[in-house]
Amino acid sequence: MHSLGLRAAATRLVRAQAKGRKQKGLKVINQITIVGFLGRDAQKKALPNGTPVLNFSLATKKVWKDSNNEWQERTQWHQVVCFGDRMAKLAERLLEGTLVYVQGELTTRDRERTIKVPNGNAVIEAVVKQLEVEVKADVIRILDRRPSSDGDDTASEMEAA
Repeated sequence: MHSLGLRAAATRLVRAQAKGRKQKGLKVINQITIVGFLGRDAQKKALPNGTPVLNFSLATKKVWKDSNNEWQERTQWHQVVCFGDRMAKLAERLLEGTLVYVQGELTTRDRERTIKVPNGNAVIEAVVKQLEVEVKADVIRILDRRPSSDGDDTASEMEAA
């Protein structure tokens, strides 16, 4: 489906919601695909129930010419999280600088963070609410053709079970 079709479907959904009607058969999709380079090695942790969690940051770059015909570029950082044993096995191959394809769901959550603000000789602590945006990965493909530790130099792919 091309973007106009998706935009038209979203417009119909908004109109239906505005009128208080439910549209039968209309599906809403939350899926994002990103291809970029890892900013640091993947961090592997575990939830209290023992489920492995993998976190890493992915950089994408946009390059364009401005009105003065000069090249500009902007790097956008994306936080990625994935769960499960199959994803955790990729941790040793997800190293800084690796080119990776990630597909998953865009998620948000509120988080409170305590910051310290200097005020003369005193320091004031303040609690700041932050909105964290991250990609909950369902598919990760390593696109680099670097040899892995086991000698296999093919691209790797993992999907959540």
